[in-house]
Amino acid sequence: MESPEKIILTEVAGSGFVTFKEFMNLALYHPQAGYYMRGDNKIGIEGDFYTSSDVTPLFGYALAGQFAQMWALLGSPPQWHMVEYGAGKGKLAVDVLTRLRDYHQDAYEGLKYYIIEISPAMRELQQKKLESETSLAGKVAWVSRLEEINPAGGITGCVFSNELVDAFPVHRIRKTGGELKELYIKPVASGLIEEEGPLSSRELINYNDLFEITLEEGQTAEINLAAEGWLQEVAVNMSRGFLLTIDYGGATVDLYNPMRPRGTLRCYSQHRLLDSPLERPGCCDITAHVNFSALRLWGERFGLEQAGFNNQMNFLINLGIIEMIGGRNNYSFDLKAMKETMAVKKIIMPEGMGNIFKVLAQYKGLPERPQLKGFTSGNMAIRR
Repeated sequence: MESPEKIILTEVAGSGFVTFKEFMNLALYHPQAGYYMRGDNKIGIEGDFYTSSDVTPLFGYALAGQFAQMWALLGSPPQWHMVEYGAGKGKLAVDVLTRLRDYHQDAYEGLKYYIIEISPAMRELQQKKLESETSLAGKVAWVSRLEEINPAGGITGCVFSNELVDAFPVHRIRKTGGELKELYIKPVASGLIEEEGPLSSRELINYNDLFEITLEEGQTAEINLAAEGWLQEVAVNMSRGFLLTIDYGGATVDLYNPMRPRGTLRCYSQHRLLDSPLERPGCCDITAHVNFSALRLWGERFGLEQAGFNNQMNFLINLGIIEMIGGRNNYSFDLKAMKETMAVKKIIMPEGMGNIFKVLAQYKGLPERPQLKGFTSGNMAIRR
């Protein structure tokens, strides 16, 4: 069988050239060669990257407390939904459901948990993980799109994601000679190269105008237009509920700052930062920081109002993650508590995941802005 790199090179060669967005879509989601579509073990300490749920189950336990409060704010409906986009290996789903079952039984009883997963390989990993937890049998179902759930009147509950939007394919632009150019990927004898060309869509100009982006000469940046369609999909299919988005990124002024002359695009393989996304297409993770200003504004257009915005550190501390560290003993050494403390520090320390990762809560169908526990302190305004 041909290598992922060869398959993607052939696809690009067949078109002559493609936008970076089209290349990134091939590299991550090609049915045979896409990075996320194959069954390799990519996620976790032993893989190419890890998420907060891989570090400690306390991350999922803390989220479960927030979801239980959301259920209560919705009037404690006897039947409700939770929908997780892109569930990785299924570990976060297990942690959230286990905590709800053990500590929020009323909310757990009427819950139906859905996972939206387009990768057959990842879906298989998730199913194996959930099937091994026999006490959770029957709680989880898999769909490919939100509209497949289709309850009468729309979803009532919570839709959430952890490191999803950063993997949406992005356009890349650069200011050259005082004009905005788009970056295309072109095949050559040695492989693939980057080449500037005209903007492929008027939407790119509209995006720059809407967020008042002014790049410096030679500055490169990313534009994630796919996030707008995702927000619309959530809003259309939600009757009453919440959207919780956890990802790394910031406001427009942070991402398009001259201090980021090469943009925010990153490529990882075995926790190593690669020099170029063209280095190992199909065999490395490609991500770009999320523009939370865009998520807020687009969400409002579709009826999703902002309930809170925080960094991951404050969000998790507000939800009591420190108090969840078990086995603490003031008088003797406790190995379990020490390990849990070190794991929690990794996901909340401000110099690491705690500050880089942001949490945005949006809501629909409630009479007034809800006061969510994760945003009781440290709640931030999202600048344009």
